[in-house]
Amino acid sequence: MKTLLHVIVIVVGAAGIYFSWQSNVKHNEQKTIFEGAQQDNLKLDADIRKAEKELSEERAGLATAKADFDEQVAKLEAAVSTEKTMQRQLAESEATLEEQAQQIAEQKRLIDEATAILGPGVTLDNIADKITEIEDKKKDQTKKLDELTTLADGATNDVNKNNQNIAQLSARKAKRDENIARNAKEAVITAVESEWGFVVIGAGSNTGFTPQTKLLVKRDGVLIGRINPTSIEPTQTIAEIDRSSMPAGASLQIGDRVILAVPAAQ
Repeated sequence: MKTLLHVIVIVVGAAGIYFSWQSNVKHNEQKTIFEGAQQDNLKLDADIRKAEKELSEERAGLATAKADFDEQVAKLEAAVSTEKTMQRQLAESEATLEEQAQQIAEQKRLIDEATAILGPGVTLDNIADKITEIEDKKKDQTKKLDELTTLADGATNDVNKNNQNIAQLSARKAKRDENIARNAKEAVITAVESEWGFVVIGAGSNTGFTPQTKLLVKRDGVLIGRINPTSIEPTQTIAEIDRSSMPAGASLQIGDRVILAVPAAQ
């Protein structure tokens, strides 16, 4: 009977040691899982801060682009104002030229009349002096006409240069408008193939996507990862998922929004 009792005590003791060991193993496993979860949370926080920084940089870039655009618009308006001023000056020069032409025509008429008919005050003694006087006046008027013609030519050249500057500014403004519009566009993920690591986007080369385009994926306004285009068609794009850019356990879904990672050049 005592032997049996000793055996029971030994068995009970061994069972207690075994269960205590099992409990310690489970405790260590739970501790390892908890520490892993803490590391995942720290990585997720770092990724979120990085994404927020990138978003802030994008917003700053867009603000800079808008300021540059406003500056170009102001320059264009100034150029248009200058062109109007030059056109007004050209019109005034043309009016002056017309007036001078009329004066020359009048001088010629007087010379012709004086030469053909000796009018009042003109005698054989003073006709040579009168003709010389009229010729001097004609030379003076011709000189003034040449000067006005030179001024008019200069004004025309200035207007042509301003027109060229306006055309260049208009082209730059159109290009900037196109880039700003492209930076503001968003596309949508229409299909996800997680096993093969790619997604299909409902936008393509018609939207301005190229193989060099870097794309970000966001959901509810929060960036969750990056994707890289591998095949681009006019209306859709196939892109490879950059898993290293995504938080642990995260995955892309249909309906996630796609935006440019780097704004188009301004």
